[in-house]
This record gives sequence, C-alpha cells and structure tokens, in this order.
Amino acid sequence: MTKHSYKLKAENAKNNKTKSAWLKFFYVGITDDVFSEDIRRIFIINLFASVGILFTLPLGLVSLFEGKVTLGICLLFIALLYAMNHVYLRYTHNYAVSGNFVIYPLYILMIYLVYTGGVSGTGHVWIYCVPAVSLFLHGMKRGMIELALFTIALIITMFFTNNHFAEFGYDPTLKSRILFSFIVVVFLSGIYEYSMARFNEELKETSAKLKLVAYTDSLTELLNRRGMLQRLEASSYSSFHLLLADVDFFKSINDEYGHDAGDYALSQLAKIIEESLSESDLAARWGGEEFLIAVCDCSDLEAFALAESIRKRVEKYEFAYLDHKFQMTMSFGVATMNETTSLREAITLADNYLYSAKRSGRNRTRKG
Repeated sequence: MTKHSYKLKAENAKNNKTKSAWLKFFYVGITDDVFSEDIRRIFIINLFASVGILFTLPLGLVSLFEGKVTLGICLLFIALLYAMNHVYLRYTHNYAVSGNFVIYPLYILMIYLVYTGGVSGTGHVWIYCVPAVSLFLHGMKRGMIELALFTIALIITMFFTNNHFAEFGYDPTLKSRILFSFIVVVFLSGIYEYSMARFNEELKETSAKLKLVAYTDSLTELLNRRGMLQRLEASSYSSFHLLLADVDFFKSINDEYGHDAGDYALSQLAKIIEESLSESDLAARWGGEEFLIAVCDCSDLEAFALAESIRKRVEKYEFAYLDHKFQMTMSFGVATMNETTSLREAITLADNYLYSAKRSGRNRTRKG
C-alpha cells in the first residue's frame, strides 16, 4: 500500500469517526441500527433543541450586550432549558416529555417576541417555525388545537396590546399580513403532516404485510423456515423439543389426485397440527411436505407423546377433496435443543431420527 493510500485511509477513518460522533450526539447515545419511529422522534427532537440553542444563545448574548436585559435573560433561559432537555433525553429517551420542553417554551418565547419586537423589531419573523414543530411533536389533532390557541394568543398580542409595532413605525396592515401568512403556513404544515401521517400508516401496513409474507407460508398459514428460525433464535427459552415430521409417500398423493389435492392435504395437516398445540408452541412448514414443531415447558416423554398424538390423529383422519377420499400418515423425529445442543444441531438430530423412522417402515416416531 502506498503512502498516499495510507493517508487517504486515515482521513476516511477520521471522517467516519467524526460523523459517528455527531450522529451519536443527535441520537443521544442510541446505537441501534434500526431507524424506528421512536428513534426518529428522539433524533428530530434533539435536533430541534440543538438548533434552538444555536439561535437563542447568541441572540441572548447580543441582547444583553445591547442593554435588552429582559429579552437577553429570556433567550438565555430558553437555551439553558434546551440544553437540559438534551441531557434529560439522553438519560431517559422519553421523547414525549422532552417534546413538551421544546414546544411550550417556544410558544411563550414567540408571543414574547411578537409583543416586544425582539431584536430591532424583527421578533415576529420567528413565529413561522412554530407550526411545523408543533405538528411534528404532537400530531395532527393535538397540534392543530394548540396552533389554534396560539393563533388566538397571537391575535390578542398584536391587536389588543400596546406592542412594538407602533414603536418601529410599521405599516398598519403588517399585523393582518403577519396573521394571514401565519394561518397559511399552519394550513400548509397541516396538509404536509396529514399526508406524512397517511404515508407512514400505509408504510407500516405494507411493512407488516411484507413481514407476514417473509415469515409465513402462504398455503398453510404456518411459519415458514425463515420465520421459525427467527422465532426460535429470538426466544427467551433456552430449551426446546423439536418435532420434525414428514408426510409418508406424499408424491403418490400428487400423482394420483393432482397437486391441488396435495395442497389441500397440506393445509388440512397444518390445521391438525395447530389444533394439537398450546399457545406457546410453534409450528412451521419446514419444506415441501415437512413440518417442524417446537414445544417448551414439557419433558422428553411429553414431547414424544405429542408427536405420537399428532401422528395417530393424521392416521385416522379421512381427507376429502372433491370426489376423492384418501388417508395419509406421517413420520416423526424428536430431538432437544438445550445448553449443550445448539438449534442447528438439534434440527440435524431431529432430521436423522425422522429418516430412521422412515427406514423403519414409516408412520412412526423416533427420538434419541
């Protein structure tokens, strides 16, 4: 590697470290790779608070320097409040309470700036940031109610108090223009928030459907292989009994009665399996005509008895598809996943016991 390559690599590492530090600051220490709705709100609320500090702190210092003590103290107090809010958010991640510490001081500050004029009579120009922040933090319904109350306070402050407008010689129509333009911004922000809320809702629904498709077998409505592995790997249980089942001579069903009859038979088998399990048990279509069942809170003998119970129910069940009636049998292999046997190893053992049952004549259960 050349000297230039080493230098470029070092610069990239430094840039990535700086970027990571900034992101960690705005994510208040959260390192989760999944950008969930909660994390998004924490990120944006912290961003609001940080931007608020960047504006209120220097403006507060400038106000004190110019002799506007009351305004300067108010701005510095808001900056301090937003800084404390960042600390609170970092330690609690409670974005609901933290959001209130962002928006309510902002309401008060804006009314105060409209009344006093702020710096050189420009205080009213800041009110247009209120609608977007309010609607984001409190949603469409609550946000619009608060904005309506804020608008009423704005009207009272501009039209019924001895405010700064006359002092700076503004045109008499400025007040009404400020009010109407603010209402337009509220209206546009409301449209945007509503469309975003609808979009996010549809996105959640689509995501849920895609997740269902990704982890569920469409024919039997059981978990598929990926779904079963995901549930087992994420489970809090450290021990499972795995029952791997395979339909005996399933190909002959497809050959004699057709693939639609085979699909019907698989869906019926799924129902029989589900009816035999408790709520804590899991069942999946593991392959073409293979099913994997995971049971917990039972002994080896109870797991074996469950496999035998399902096997006997299938053996006695009469499948009826159109004018065809037929019977089927299943073979089972039972293994245990525990502290000494990993999930993958237990699946392999169950598979070995299953094929031992097949070789022994089918329609039987084998375990270690």
